[in-house]
Amino acid sequence: MNSSTPVFKLSVTAVGVMSDFAHITVYNGVLEDIARGYEQLNLTLPAGLYSITLKLDGNIIKEHVRLTEDTHYEIPTPPVYSSLVADRFESSHEYYTHNAERYSRETTVQTDTTEGGAIFLFFRYTDVDKRKELNTEQHSLGEGFSLLDANRKVLFQLQGNNISEDTDTGWMAFHAILPVGIYYLHYSGHQFGEDIGSDHDLPPREIPLQVFKSSDKLQGLADKYWQTQVFLTFGYGPIFPSMSIFIAPRKQGFINNDENNYRIDGLRHKFHNGVFILPEKVLLEFEQGQWAAPMKGLLAAYVYFSSPETNNELLFKNVTQDLPDLLGADTPDVKALQVLAAQYYHEQVPGVTLSQPCMFLAGVRAVIRASIKHPEVIADDSLLEDIADKLYCDMVWTSYVPAPLPEAHEQIETTASSDSLTSTIYNAVEKIIGYGSSPEEIGERLLKSQTVSTLLYYIEKLDDDVDINDLANRLQIPPNVVRKTINHILKFSDSIKDTESKPDQFNSSNINKLKSIQQ
Repeated sequence: MNSSTPVFKLSVTAVGVMSDFAHITVYNGVLEDIARGYEQLNLTLPAGLYSITLKLDGNIIKEHVRLTEDTHYEIPTPPVYSSLVADRFESSHEYYTHNAERYSRETTVQTDTTEGGAIFLFFRYTDVDKRKELNTEQHSLGEGFSLLDANRKVLFQLQGNNISEDTDTGWMAFHAILPVGIYYLHYSGHQFGEDIGSDHDLPPREIPLQVFKSSDKLQGLADKYWQTQVFLTFGYGPIFPSMSIFIAPRKQGFINNDENNYRIDGLRHKFHNGVFILPEKVLLEFEQGQWAAPMKGLLAAYVYFSSPETNNELLFKNVTQDLPDLLGADTPDVKALQVLAAQYYHEQVPGVTLSQPCMFLAGVRAVIRASIKHPEVIADDSLLEDIADKLYCDMVWTSYVPAPLPEAHEQIETTASSDSLTSTIYNAVEKIIGYGSSPEEIGERLLKSQTVSTLLYYIEKLDDDVDINDLANRLQIPPNVVRKTINHILKFSDSIKDTESKPDQFNSSNINKLKSIQQ
């Protein structure tokens, strides 16, 4: 650069919805990356031609600027699509936002609980035209969905009088006041016909949802009970990675243009894509002790402790200390965050035990990692242990391949009583492989288990010194799950030997390795 070349100030700002999360990059005339950041860049540069790229929500906007004087350049953010119905999102429409607000304040079912939190579910298409294209027969969006209690017993099926819906415009709402605790949104899956194609088939899935209550000692809260709000977009079926979850004061319900919700949805979207960004506005709110949106605190803490960031350690220590009073010290997500924070700070894992999965996948993963050295972190024979090797990894929320609903279990158990297998054997293997009617069928199902096939692969490749904890670390599942899986393989090894599709790794040498590990 010639010393006589004039220099000017260039300010580039993203303006519009989700501008906090708009990533800006400035390039010089030979396309060298000279500056990057979020929402706004303030630079001093020599006169010349520059290129600017803005990225947000999968959209890319490119602009060119010839710098001949001090310049402030604004780039409007592109349209944003989200499951959240909010005025400034392109995928929101009055026929969705109005009904989301209405039914977040009106229950669709009556319960025995008057003093408690709530779960509010709102399913919809991106617009009525999509409904007409993808759901010509106007099937209910609640088909296949049930809400289960902490023991996985069905409380409500999302159909009939339990919901409010408009199958023409394509939305469904469910709202129930419920006691504080854990619940499960169960989806039974769906297989499509030849007209749509099997590649659109949706497997069963289950998602934990928590109903929260704040400590009575907290002052200044509008409501000590919270409403957990779930928004989900549909295509041919539910698009689970699009799910957005919020926590609002129960009596307030959903506010469609709440600025907190835009930031929460932006954080979720970035976190989903492995980008650990915390906008300055969010950090400032935490510093000022603003807790109008607990989900923002939960999500921000998960983002921070999942990143290599070290600039705000004291701030997030305070956040994790505040969350137990805000959301309940015994809730799975609060406990999981304590474990994740200990891993981040390289501290001793706290003396907590979880039996139920938390809402955030990052929390479940942190607890599984901790269990490799501290098995007591996951309760033995608990649901959390059961689902540790059945997790889906396509969204920030915890979801997993579920066991059949209790009604289905009872029917199978009745028919199984006349078979050669005892109920004890069923109880021993059902959490890994489901139910079977014969040892041969159980052997077939064992071989279809990803955990079993991966474990056999490592047994084949590793030396004789491998142990339970080493396998748990490689598989990223709790040691107890490894131990029980080995027991199941050995128990039904004779049946597997007779299976035509058995893998090469299932041989006498590897069976002996499993026996030595088991001892």
